[in-house]
Amino acid sequence: MSQILNLSHHTSDEEAQYLTSLLVYHLVERCGGHLQFTAEEVRRTRESLATKMVQIQLGNDVRLRIIDRLPELR
Repeated sequence: MSQILNLSHHTSDEEAQYLTSLLVYHLVERCGGHLQFTAEEVRRTRESLATKMVQIQLGNDVRLRIIDRLPELR
């Protein structure tokens, strides 16, 4: 059965950093070993963090989704 986790409640900072690093490595590997973005893309992404968040679903697979942040978390 899959489980939806809120990293801030279910993992330590060390575990979250390890999982994030692992997922970034996997993403770059799937993109042919190269991932590139502009400073403007980074700026827009940082701005969207106020209204969006990444949900991690753990089960037989790890799934990531970008979802709207709940109003109380904005």
